[in-house]
Amino acid sequence: MQIHISFDYELFFGSSSGSIQKCIIEPTQKLIEISSKYKVPFIFYVDAGYLFQLKNNLHNALCLADFELITKQLRQLSDLGHEIGLHIHPHWEDCTFENNKWNINTTRYKLACFTEKEVENIITKYHQTIIDIIGKPCKSYRAGGWCVQPFDSIKKALIKNNIFIDSSVYYKGFHKSEAHAYNFLNAPNKTTWKFESDPSIVSNDGQFNEIAITYDKIPALFYWNLYFKMKSNPIVYKPIGDGNWLVDKKRIYKHFYTPTNHFACADGFFASRLPSILKRLESEKKDKMMVLSHPKSMASYSFQTLDNFISVALNKGHQICKIV
Repeated sequence: MQIHISFDYELFFGSSSGSIQKCIIEPTQKLIEISSKYKVPFIFYVDAGYLFQLKNNLHNALCLADFELITKQLRQLSDLGHEIGLHIHPHWEDCTFENNKWNINTTRYKLACFTEKEVENIITKYHQTIIDIIGKPCKSYRAGGWCVQPFDSIKKALIKNNIFIDSSVYYKGFHKSEAHAYNFLNAPNKTTWKFESDPSIVSNDGQFNEIAITYDKIPALFYWNLYFKMKSNPIVYKPIGDGNWLVDKKRIYKHFYTPTNHFACADGFFASRLPSILKRLESEKKDKMMVLSHPKSMASYSFQTLDNFISVALNKGHQICKIV
């Protein structure tokens, strides 16, 4: 089995974005150490809108320092052989840096909030920002907040940027809120497929490839366990990141009394589910596993658990690899 371990490389989008050191630099350095230990590559979907805004604010000493730090780390990741993918959170178009902090505005959180011409401009300039840093283009894309629908305007911009691989869909995924929405209820229970007009709909003649994020159905009891572990032992289970999530309280509360359609994840205590997910995929004779995580959400527990998971997977003969 090919196992893709991916990370959305970004800040938080709630009331506090958090610091670049705690949300990105420090946890990513720990991930570099794990990957170097086993000589395996990871995939980093880089929030290019954040980089673009940093670059636009280099007159500010803090933004300049952060841009230099992130540039150095991205070049290190690329030089070490990790895959750098394009990750778009278009709300950065409306965010400002004032009084030494980011003012996060998520009114336009998804590309569907913008015109077709604006979408093309956003994707192209964000992609170019990454190219200017690492010296090569991205080959795969992941939508911020899974908001990859509707796909028409995104499709045209991706074609212009020579990107024909997406990894935004997970089986049975569905969410609808004021901030963001996606509907993958019609997606197949497969690891990869071709598509054309909607990443969740198979089109055998499509020019795009979907590398699906691995599905995981999580029982309500897991969230009770997660809650008590974070309260009783935050040093071990609390994420390193020092910002705040964009919170949908109704959705969170629902997790405590009904099973959740989720995805394979190494964030915090979610990493505990990776071994059982791998066993299920082995029994189903799947050829791929795509793990979606975030440096900002990694905890002491998740680093150790991910380390153990990679060791077990490699000993079983599986391959930890990039998409391209």
